[in-house]
Order: sequence, then structure tokens, then C-alpha cells
Amino acid sequence: MDLVEKLVTRVGRALEFALTGRAEYQMTLSDFAEAKTVNGSVQARLVLDELRPFLKKEYGISLSWPVLLELKQPPAAGWKAGFYHAEGNMGRYTPQEFGDKRAHQVMVIPGLPRPRFRSILGHELVHAYQRERGILLGDRGLREGMARWIEYHLLLPTHPKEAAKLLKIRHFTFGRAISIILDYEKQHGVAETMRWLENYGKTD
Repeated sequence: MDLVEKLVTRVGRALEFALTGRAEYQMTLSDFAEAKTVNGSVQARLVLDELRPFLKKEYGISLSWPVLLELKQPPAAGWKAGFYHAEGNMGRYTPQEFGDKRAHQVMVIPGLPRPRFRSILGHELVHAYQRERGILLGDRGLREGMARWIEYHLLLPTHPKEAAKLLKIRHFTFGRAISIILDYEKQHGVAETMRWLENYGKTD
């Protein structure tokens, strides 16, 4: 490990320890090459760093709380999503609140092709945005539909067949609500669809 790698690794471990209580981060210069699959924390962070400005530009989605991204299999607590959709347990979002400190914990399984990892991470970041802004907290169907809608659009340009699979989930909570949102988008456009979702169920 050369001097640059040692320095970045030391800084990375200090930041990781401050946020999570662990210090396992290690960087190598080869990590900065764009891999076809996401297997390590540096590759995962590169996707996150690319995705956040994209979501802000295209959908107005931005986060204030820090994101704690982990490459690991989510626990079985969300088994129903996996039952209705074989890929339903690839990612998980959990809010973390300790007094006045708040963070978004996101888990995505390692080893996914980069476009699939990106789309699932986008799905979970939408849930993080919903939590911060209090969006659709009383409507789980539309809450999942909104996240699936973004996931769909992230896949569509490069993997249309994978994107199409998201439209075939018949269970309302875990799939069908996306059709309602896509229909609204066709009539009103992306910006107005975001406004509709953000204000849905709210009263003046």
C-alpha cells in the first residue's frame, strides 16, 4: 500500500469509526476503476456519490441526514417483499435516530451488477427522502410505488427488460402502485408527479 492509499485509508477509517463505531475501511487505487459488479465499500460509495446529484437534478431528491451504506444481505424482517418479488430483499432502508442525531442506514447485497445495484440503491434513497420529508408515511402502497418508480427509471435506459419486470409484480403494496404513478407521469410529467407524491394526503 503506497502513501496515498495509507493516508486515504486512515481518514476513511476515522470517518467510519465516528459514524458506525467500526474501522474496517481500506482503499486501494484499483478501487477507483469502475467495476461491472459492486463488491466493495469503495465501489458502493462511488455509485452513491454519482447517484445523489443525479436524483437531485432529475427528481429534486436530496438528503440532509448522513447515509450509512452497507454491503450486506438485509435481515429477513422484510420477507413479504421477497415473497411477492424474488428480488425484494436485495435492499433495505432503516432510519437511525439517537437523540438529536439522525442517519439513514441502507443495506444492499454485494455482488450485484452495477446498474442493478444503482437502481436498488436509488429505491432505498427514495425511502430515506420520504422519511426526512414526511412523504406518504400513511400510504405504504404509494410509498413503495414511488420508490419502485425511481428504480424503474434508473433501469429503463440501459436495462429495459429488467425494468419491465418491475411492472409485473401484481401485489399492490410491492408492485401495482407503480402503474398508478406511471400513468400520472404520462399525463403530467416528472416534476408534477413529484409534487403530487410529496403533497399526497397533506392538508393545508
